[in-house]
Amino acid sequence: MTRRIHMPLRVAAVAAAVTLTGLSLAPAAVAAGGDVQVVNTETVQVYTDATGAVQTKRVYEQVAMTGSGTVDLANPIETDGLRNLDGFGGFDVEDGNQVANIAVDGEKRLRTVSNYDGDLPLEVSVQYFLDDERVEPGDLVGASGKLGVQYTVKNVTSSPQEVTYTDGSGGEVTKTVDVPIPMVGSLTTVAPSNFTDVQSDQANIAGDGKGGTKLSFTMTLFPPLGSDTAEFGYTAHIVDGVVPRADISALPVNPLASPTFKTAADSYQGGATTGETLADGATQIDSNLLKLRDGAGDLLAGLIQLRDGSSQLQAGLSGEAAPGAAKLADGAGQLDSGLGQINSGARRLADGTGEAFAGSRDLADGAKRLKGGLGDLDKGAGDLDAGANQLADGQKALAGGLKTLYDGVDLLPESVKEKLKADTSYNALLGALQAIADGVGKPTDVTSPVTGQPATLLGGLNAIKYGLRHPNGYDPVNCLTTKTACGAMDGVQTIAVNLKAATAAGGDLDQLIGAAQQAYSLAGCPALSAGLPPYPAFLGTPACTYGGLVIYGLNAPVGTSLPLVNKSFPLGGVKQQSQTASGALEDIYTKVDAGIVSLAIPKLASGLSNPAAGNCLTAKATATTADDCGIKEAATFIQTTGIPMLVDGIANNISTELMAGIGQPTAGCDPEETLRCAAAALAAGGGDLTAGVAKLVDGVNQLNDGGAKLAAGSGDLSDGLGRIDDGAGQLADGTGEAKDGSGRLADGAGQLADGLKDAADGSSRLTDGLATAADGAPKLVDGAERLSDEGTKKLVEAGEDTAQNYGELYATIEAGSERAQTENMAYGAPEGAMGLTAYSFVINGENGEGGRNLTRGVAGLAILGAGAGAFALRRRLI
Repeated sequence: MTRRIHMPLRVAAVAAAVTLTGLSLAPAAVAAGGDVQVVNTETVQVYTDATGAVQTKRVYEQVAMTGSGTVDLANPIETDGLRNLDGFGGFDVEDGNQVANIAVDGEKRLRTVSNYDGDLPLEVSVQYFLDDERVEPGDLVGASGKLGVQYTVKNVTSSPQEVTYTDGSGGEVTKTVDVPIPMVGSLTTVAPSNFTDVQSDQANIAGDGKGGTKLSFTMTLFPPLGSDTAEFGYTAHIVDGVVPRADISALPVNPLASPTFKTAADSYQGGATTGETLADGATQIDSNLLKLRDGAGDLLAGLIQLRDGSSQLQAGLSGEAAPGAAKLADGAGQLDSGLGQINSGARRLADGTGEAFAGSRDLADGAKRLKGGLGDLDKGAGDLDAGANQLADGQKALAGGLKTLYDGVDLLPESVKEKLKADTSYNALLGALQAIADGVGKPTDVTSPVTGQPATLLGGLNAIKYGLRHPNGYDPVNCLTTKTACGAMDGVQTIAVNLKAATAAGGDLDQLIGAAQQAYSLAGCPALSAGLPPYPAFLGTPACTYGGLVIYGLNAPVGTSLPLVNKSFPLGGVKQQSQTASGALEDIYTKVDAGIVSLAIPKLASGLSNPAAGNCLTAKATATTADDCGIKEAATFIQTTGIPMLVDGIANNISTELMAGIGQPTAGCDPEETLRCAAAALAAGGGDLTAGVAKLVDGVNQLNDGGAKLAAGSGDLSDGLGRIDDGAGQLADGTGEAKDGSGRLADGAGQLADGLKDAADGSSRLTDGLATAADGAPKLVDGAERLSDEGTKKLVEAGEDTAQNYGELYATIEAGSERAQTENMAYGAPEGAMGLTAYSFVINGENGEGGRNLTRGVAGLAILGAGAGAFALRRRLI
């Protein structure tokens, strides 16, 4: 039903000043002939007395149209007391809507005012205190003292709403909460100049330019970003007091659209997400804590080992790795040059292994010559054995001759005795015996100009011994620098020791292998497996291909084969071949030491000369040879003792006394007492000599066998070093190719240096903490269980509580935002128009003018009745 409302002739005055925030214009109410933007604002103005009790309520409507075209307007409106503020015309109202067809060209406005009988979103109350006593507003008029004013503004729009939010563990919670329409506002008042010492903990205070004090209070009247009730006020000292007027401006706000509140709302949403993440993370932590409890025993053992090794880690990182990494960072650009040096070193290694190979061939040749010399020595020992047998036979013949001499000594004339001493044959016998003794000699008797060793049997044996082992003992440094201070076995041992040191854990080959592995890894190649590149995955970029081949050439296991590149290592890489060669050499010099130097040569020497045996006539052959008389001692005894005694006996005892001296070779006779006993002893010494020479022959045979083994082992060494030489050549080629890819490593060097420095710093703290950790590790099981029960499970609960609390808060904000979207207007806006409602409260003051105004009102009515035809009509009601 459409009806025309006519405006009565009235004088109206409207004052409404509300700041509208968050208002944007949007196209609306499109009509034929063009586009028109329509904005509808509703201002509900409320007047209260000084305590906040409502006196009047009005709603001011304004429809602003901008653009060009026509608008079919249907604006929801209050019709009670509806008045036109722009003229005296009426409106067409249909079903509570102001309807009109309006042509717009530029701007056009429609303004109305009506009585408002709806519910107000805010309740306002004011309390007054004078000298801390509660008083009525009128009691303050004309009073003096300390004034206290307390304002209370409450948002009363709450209604139950169902909200849904996460429970923090993957589910949802639905709950009914009281949700108000979000409202914000401000209250302003001006304390007059007779108000002094104006103070407030909540207000913004400034002067009003007229001697008064302006106070402004802001209000956020919706939870959880604020409270639905705001309480604030001020104090002042007053003289001749009044109650000043206060103005409140308030309006609905969408907290999810307003920049002022959106950040806080987002923080609640973030809190809910954080709580859910916290609960999920705490659940995982709790599960892992139980795993930690189960693995604490292993951890304890590891911590103990880690504690023991942490100091080494600290020393390595701080003393070597971190400074080295710093140098690496500083010299990352020089890595190419460094790999060039590695390449040069590999070349030198190749050259060195070539020289070692050549030296091993020389050793093999020398071993062959030693084998030949030992064969000659074996042959000479056989001859010596035959000569010793002949000497024994001669000694027996001498004994027989002595017997004949004994039988015929008494027939010799005195003149013969004297001639015997000057006889050349006699002297020749003495010289021969002396030659035998000198030929055996001592190791230092005579020096050969060729060998630099004594030119005697013992000297020759000594030369052989020294040729195998130097008398000053094994010295690897001198053996490398002074060839004359190094025997053949010393040389073999030096090569074995150096090969063993090079292949030992952390040795030269390990360092070279480690450098090759590091260069390979820094080039971004496939990860190493058991120290070796995965075959054939590394056959990609040149740096990976050549770097991988270098690593295999150095450290390939025995029998490795790389078909795609036609590489095989039947004896393993350089390291494995070096270890094999070192073991073979150790076996060679150990067997030579045991079979020749320590056994054969000493036995041969003792057979030639054994000064410890003492007098050859008293020495007895035993199973050990410690008291056996050697060849030299036997010859010396015959020359110096036996024959002179014979001559002296002949010369001095040619008679019966001589015969007694010659004596009988009876069993147990003393060879020092009679010539016959001496001859018998000489014969027995010849037998001992024969036995000693037999031992010499056995020793030489052992020496000959050791020499054969030496020759064979040195041949194996030569072959092994030849393979090492080939591997070193491959290494040199591979490092040269690896050098080409080194430039790509420079980018990561700085990060490596920083990381290792941090690691060095951390390792120091780790070292300090590991001792405590190892001591406390046994408590880890109980601590993990307790942490699970008392910590993470509660943390899960706290996370769920946090997620639910913040979830409820954000859900409440969302519900309030939805109410602000749908219930933000008192009556509503035309379809398609932008609309907003603001609320203005005027809290009237008290100044003692109430009685005087009543008198003035009566007088005014009389005057108005008398001059009704002459007063001025005004368009706004004040």
